[in-house]
Amino acid sequence: MAASRAPRLALAALLAVAVGGCASVPQRVPPVLGGVPAAEVAALFRRWETEWRQFPGLRAAVDLVVSRDGQARRTAGALLLSPTHLRFEAVTPLGFSALVVTAGPDRLLVFSPGDGRAWSARPTAAAMTRWIGLPVEPAVLIRFLAGHVPLPPEGTPVRAGEDRGPHLLFERNGVTERIWVGAEGQPARVELEDGRRVTATFERAVTGQLISLLVEVPSQSLEAQLRYLSGEYVAPSPAAFELTLPPDLPIERVD
Repeated sequence: MAASRAPRLALAALLAVAVGGCASVPQRVPPVLGGVPAAEVAALFRRWETEWRQFPGLRAAVDLVVSRDGQARRTAGALLLSPTHLRFEAVTPLGFSALVVTAGPDRLLVFSPGDGRAWSARPTAAAMTRWIGLPVEPAVLIRFLAGHVPLPPEGTPVRAGEDRGPHLLFERNGVTERIWVGAEGQPARVELEDGRRVTATFERAVTGQLISLLVEVPSQSLEAQLRYLSGEYVAPSPAAFELTLPPDLPIERVD
């Protein structure tokens, strides 16, 4: 009987070694960058860039609430965007224009009909800070208003950030940029920092369409909440971004 048990004991020992060896082999887990599979990051950026290139422009009625140092001011307005230009017109309860701002690659123009004054400046982050309160260039603000984010040149190293939740992290033109990705594969929040921090948080419908945008600038105690009341994607004429000012109105240059 002892002889007959030997083969079975040997077989059991071999099985135990085999099972133990399999259990000791670690399973391969795909690397993840900021909550996104690392192998998908480049494709995700390409998809976002393709979507941005397909953006024709936007015409929208908006509700804007700006809070600074604990004081909130609410304004109704009309927003017009193209991929390179923006126009915002603040409207009084009586339907009159209170302020008109246009910005593009060449000029920032601010017109106050009530005061009969207009100001012009180069579209720098400093000028945008002075007149709009947001230290970003028009090209960046336009992307925010359209629900998009600035993207790095192809080949830029992307790292994983974990503080305040998993996100993508990279350097772009001296700016540290962080992007939190929503479950639907769209940017949920973006943060730009170059000594000052600007955070844009996107609220989207289930279709992915932008519902509201919250921009925060902690160093200036500033929050701007823009809610889209209605809108349509259009390709506006370049003339729509040209302001027709009174012929005798001087334009003050402020840069």
